[in-house]
Amino acid sequence: MEGIALGSLGDLVNFKPFKAKRVASWDVSGRNRDAWPIEPGEKKVLADIKGPGIISHIWFTIACEDKHYLRKLVLRCYWDGEEDPSVETPVGDFFGVGHGWVANFQCCALNMSTSKKQFGGHAAMNCFFPMPFKKSARIEIENPCEVPVPCRDGGQPSPSTNIMSSPSPHQPW
Repeated sequence: MEGIALGSLGDLVNFKPFKAKRVASWDVSGRNRDAWPIEPGEKKVLADIKGPGIISHIWFTIACEDKHYLRKLVLRCYWDGEEDPSVETPVGDFFGVGHGWVANFQCCALNMSTSKKQFGGHAAMNCFFPMPFKKSARIEIENPCEVPVPCRDGGQPSPSTNIMSSPSPHQPW
């Protein structure tokens, strides 16, 4: 199926050489509270993936009483056993809202969804940048706020052996 009219959607019907997987917050008690509380001062590992792969999607749903949480919460990504993070940035910056306003927006690689535009508040955020790694990936979040932050998160790592020439993303803050 070729042709300019189909664009990248034309490849949807083809089999892919990987097995899609998912990493997400979940209720360890077996109930339906799948948001992980991140206590003040806590660092929480959101994903710890072994083996080569590509993270193709990261999403967060966060509601926090601290209206500056998008600038305070720090996201860190470590590739291939690194001691220092390759990505270290405020959560809002990572998802395209460095100004800290919660608002609806969408572009090719990022989006945010909320019920009302405000400074702080509840937001669902998605990132679709492909993030390849050769040996392992670890993603963590740190909460320097003075209040707990309930965070629902998820990611879609796809194990792959065809990434050896792909660079891992690096974004220092």
